[in-house]
Amino acid sequence: MNIENFDVNVLLFRLINGHHTEFLDRFIDYFHYLGQTYAILVILVVLWFINRALFYRFLLASLITGIFVTLIKIIIAVPRPAAFLDNVILMRPLYRYSFPSGDAAVASVITTFFFDKIKWYFRPFIVLYCLLIYYGRIYFGVHFPLDILGGLLIAVLSVIVSEKLFFQFAYKKKIQ
Repeated sequence: MNIENFDVNVLLFRLINGHHTEFLDRFIDYFHYLGQTYAILVILVVLWFINRALFYRFLLASLITGIFVTLIKIIIAVPRPAAFLDNVILMRPLYRYSFPSGDAAVASVITTFFFDKIKWYFRPFIVLYCLLIYYGRIYFGVHFPLDILGGLLIAVLSVIVSEKLFFQFAYKKKIQ
């Protein structure tokens, strides 16, 4: 099934993926590691030592995000752009399961979870981090804009659900 073959999605993909420069190739190639799952692992290790409550809350949000991204990828099984479009500049040889973007979900869960927990002057940087991960996934040729949106929505919903679950559990535990 291909839910992504519509004009605006393909046009935005082509607009970003079709304009490569040597500087952006190098920058995005290094920066994309910050959207990988091990970015969450690094944050979890730091949180373990500085704030156990945040550790458990972030762990729950990350697990919910990861489970739903994986399940949706397998169930929907949408091909990546290079599997059905010509002239894709593909910087990573990925061909299976495009929707939703796991890296966009990782960046989104980090950004969504920490946005209201950091000082106001750091917020533009965490949003910029997230946007650069989104841009990089399309630039790499491995995701459509709709994949990015899917990863974002899953992460936001996961953070909301995990926070409700955590505080509901904490409240019940306090009463007893």
